[in-house]
Amino acid sequence: MRYFKGYCLLLISILLLTGCADVEKSPSNTKLTIKSYSMSENQSLLISKTGVEQIEFFKLNGTLKEEDDLQFSVEVFENGKFKEELLKTWDEVQTIYEDSIISFGISDSREGEGESEGDRSLKLLNGIPSGLATTFYPNNMTASTFSKLIEGEITLEKNKPLYLAAWLGTTKNELRSGGGGDGELPAGIEEAELAFLYKVLWTDK
Repeated sequence: MRYFKGYCLLLISILLLTGCADVEKSPSNTKLTIKSYSMSENQSLLISKTGVEQIEFFKLNGTLKEEDDLQFSVEVFENGKFKEELLKTWDEVQTIYEDSIISFGISDSREGEGESEGDRSLKLLNGIPSGLATTFYPNNMTASTFSKLIEGEITLEKNKPLYLAAWLGTTKNELRSGGGGDGELPAGIEEAELAFLYKVLWTDK
């Protein structure tokens, strides 16, 4: 009987130690941060040679649990109201981020000769840790602004979208700048006829 009790105690101890080891492998206090990245003069010069007219870069740091995921997308708003989500990516393979670069860029695209102003389109570029996604969107806006929506370093909150950059467009004479520093929806979005917002969302897989 004593041997049986000793065996049970040994088995329980092994199970407890195994559980502790598993906890250590998966971080209990996941923290993900994003901060704006400012390019050097040479980097800006190189980007200007690619044809990308407006682009903002950010650095992502932190570690994801196995059951967590990061989603990247571009939200489209028309006349201040959400319309659709473009370039959405999810099920991130990478879980450890150490100054991983992400970005959002826009360039005015004209694919054919002799196109009228009404045939213009915007090329949207969504830079994520695993690569680059692009798409085109019709554009007849005559004025626009492009700006970052965060200042310094921002800590992500789970299931709360963080907006990093915004492009706002209008055919009218005035347009309020969409800049901000807290990662929320930008001021002036209700006045924009067309808007693109670069969004990151920390969520469950």
